[in-house]
Formats: sequence, C-alpha cells, structure tokens
Amino acid sequence: MAHDDYGTVEIDSIFVPPDRQRSVLEGASEIAGSIRRVDILLQPIVVTRDGLVLVCGATRLAGCKSMGWTRIDVHFTDETDPHKLKLMELEENTVRKPLKWEDKYRGIAEIYRITRIYNPEFSRADLAKFTGYDPSLITNILDTVEAWDNGHPLVRGAQTGTAAINIVKRLKSRQADDERYEYLLAKGIIKPERSPDPVLNRNFNEWAPTYEEPTKFNFVHCDFPYGIGADEFPQGGAKTHGGYEDDPETYWKLCKTLRDNLDRLTEPSCHFMFWFSMHNYHDTLEFFKGHIKFDPFPLVWHKTNNASILPDSNRGPRRVYETAFFGSRGDRKIIHAVPNAKGEPAIRDEDHMSIKPEPMLKHFFEMFVNYQTRMLDPTAGSGAALRAAMSLDARYVLGLETNKDWCERANREIQSIGKAAE
Repeated sequence: MAHDDYGTVEIDSIFVPPDRQRSVLEGASEIAGSIRRVDILLQPIVVTRDGLVLVCGATRLAGCKSMGWTRIDVHFTDETDPHKLKLMELEENTVRKPLKWEDKYRGIAEIYRITRIYNPEFSRADLAKFTGYDPSLITNILDTVEAWDNGHPLVRGAQTGTAAINIVKRLKSRQADDERYEYLLAKGIIKPERSPDPVLNRNFNEWAPTYEEPTKFNFVHCDFPYGIGADEFPQGGAKTHGGYEDDPETYWKLCKTLRDNLDRLTEPSCHFMFWFSMHNYHDTLEFFKGHIKFDPFPLVWHKTNNASILPDSNRGPRRVYETAFFGSRGDRKIIHAVPNAKGEPAIRDEDHMSIKPEPMLKHFFEMFVNYQTRMLDPTAGSGAALRAAMSLDARYVLGLETNKDWCERANREIQSIGKAAE
C-alpha cells in the first residue's frame, strides 16, 4: 500500500469504505468521458496518507477503472488546498445523475468561480469545454444560478433546470423594457405615480384618438360588451343588474377603435387580454390579424357556482364559462406560465351584471403583470381588473368607464386599497 513521492498510486491499492460505495455508480461513464476530453485527470481523487482511504472521488475512481487504468494520481488530505479540494468534489458531483438541477447548476458555477481563483483567464468557453456542455447552456446556467443566489422566487420554485433557465430568459428579455422605463422616468417623460382616481368617466371611442400622453401602455385588458344581445336575454337579469348596450355595432366599434389606435396607445412590446364571446371567435381573430398576435387557444374562466346568463331558457344550456384571448404586439415574453383555465364563482352584483372576480383575473395576470406593467382598461366597469393588476405591483393603471356611477365606485374601491396599504 506504499505510494511514491509524486502522489501516484496503484489503483487497486485504494480502499473505498463501504459507506462510499454505491451499488450503481451512474456517473462513471460521464466521468470517463470528461477525463478523455482533456487526456489527463485534472482533478485527482483524494485519499488519506495512511491507508490510502478514499475521501473524495468515488465516481472518478470508478471511471478511471472502467478505462483500464492501473495507476492514478492522488491528492493527500494533509497537503490539499481547501479550495482545490472543493473543486475536485464539485467537478465529480456535477456529472452525477441523481443530483437535483439546482445542485448541479450551482456546482458548475462554483467550478467556474474557484477555477478563476487560480486562473483568472479561465473563460465561460473554457468551462463549456471542461464540462462538455454547449457554451450557450453554460451562459444560461450561470445566469440562472445568479438569479437563484439573488433569491428569485420563480427560479427557486422551478421543478426542472430547463424551466428555471426559461424563466431567467424571460426576465432578461424584460430587462430592456425596464431600463427604457427608468430612462424615460428619469427624464420626466412619463408619469411614475398612480392617480388617486385612475378611472376616467370617458368613452373609449372618443378618448383613444385624442390620447397624447407620453406614457404608453404595455398591457391592455379588454372586456368590451360581447355584442351578443346579453342586455335582452330573458333570464339574464340585465334590466335589474346594470344592463348596458350589448349589440354587435357597439362591440365592433370598440374593436375598431382599439385596432386603429394601437400605435398611439401601446408600446411596440405589449400584452393583451381580450374577453370575447365564442360567437365572435373567428371574426375577432381575423379582425385583429396583423395587428395583435392572439393565441387561438383561449383563457377560460369557469364559473364554479354555475351562475350565468341563459340566452334561451327553453333551449339552453347555461353557459358557465367565459373566454379571453391572450396575445401580444412584438415578441413580448411572459413572466411565467399558468394554467389556461381558472375556476372561480361569478359575482352577483346589483349595480353591474358582469363583474369578473379578482382572484380569477389575478391568476391570469400573474403570467405577465409585475412592477413594469403600465395597464389600460378601455371599459373598466367596477375596476376589478385594475385592482387585480395593482395587487401584483403594476406601476401605472388607467381605466375608462362611460357610466358615472360605476366610475365613481371603481375609484372609491381603488382608493380604499391605497388607504389599507398605508
């Protein structure tokens, strides 16, 4: 069991304690490949000087044995720099399959950090060669670890490494938008504050063509009347629940105003959530084609209390869900994905016959609303969508409502949120 002065020993002389042995060393072939790529064992195993007891490198030892090696370089525990000892352990662990993605990624980042202590010129490209990963993946891994170390909740909650990387990519794509906002804010070009009364008693068809404010919106929430005559449904209760004009002419006029004023109202990169009736599914997609890219698979709100408008009580059935298109201008990324269906009970209200529940709206908004959001709601109604966005830290919200009573109610409820926060 003797060893020579150069730290090279017979491979069969190394004693592997039973608690270091695994029935299947799944990483042995990956370790062997790593060694072959650089032709030498860059990070020798670690053994005690007395007895050559393995301390670090079980998988590496197995990989070398699988290649037919008879002798192997070792480091002794009493002469190993602590940083180097850590580096040896990390390189082996990052190719061991059972590791969780976060441990593997953080191990790769730690290899990069420690190696640069000894070789400041060691680059990300060198790390890619060393680990056998694609250089672009190495960049994504290091960015993801940085987000993890900063405590980003979405990254820390990701189930897989791929999911975490995609979250970080989306965050980076939004960074340019945030930097632009900060620049315009510093120059006084846009308004940073929320208005105490963010809902204006205005008609969108008249207001939009005259909008000249420097602040443009990067999220538009549309809950136009569907144009299906809901105000006349015999079982809908429209006459006693704040009925509004719901004829096709009203719907398509609002759609045209939105389409014709997109450049005036919105940023080149902008999200849209657009409630619609399935009666108008194809026509609405076609109407906005080339202007807004809508996903043909809609978001679905299931009314779990089965409350609904019944178009014809003799021919039914009740419609217990509503649909919304989700879309964008430009290649605007989401924050993170959410299920495209959400169950929440419908709200019955004596003042308004169609109030969307805030928990449902917040569920979908979590996909794309945060502190960077500047939101417009052209038909704000009770202001539920604005309140849902504010609960997700939207910086600037603005709504329009033609009904004076609803407008005042929406502003009162928004003001009560501000007072509660104080």
